[in-house]
Amino acid sequence: MAEIKVRGADGKPVRYASLDGQNLKLQFEYYARHDNEGDYEVIQTVAPEEFAAIANKFGLDPTSDILAIVQQISDAGRGEEFVAALDSKEIKCEIFTWSS
Repeated sequence: MAEIKVRGADGKPVRYASLDGQNLKLQFEYYARHDNEGDYEVIQTVAPEEFAAIANKFGLDPTSDILAIVQQISDAGRGEEFVAALDSKEIKCEIFTWSS
C-alpha cells in the first residue's frame, strides 16, 4: 500500500496518508521522549465524497487521484493547513485518538 508523508512548512511529517479501501486514511503517532510525556496516536478517515473539497481548498484539480492531491499538498509544505482543516471539520472526517 502506498503511503505519503504529509509534510509541513518545516519539512517534517505531520501525517502519513494512505488509502484504506476507498477512504483516505491519515495517521500520526508520537512516542514519549521523557517519563512525564505520554504516547499519542491520531487516525483521521476521509470518505471519497470529501476528496473534491480537499482539492478545492488547496486550489488543485478535483479530478486528480486523491493520493496525487495529498502529495501536492505535502510538496507545497501545507501539511499543517491540511491537518487544521481536518481537525476543525472544515473537511469532514472521522477522528480516532489514543493516548497513554
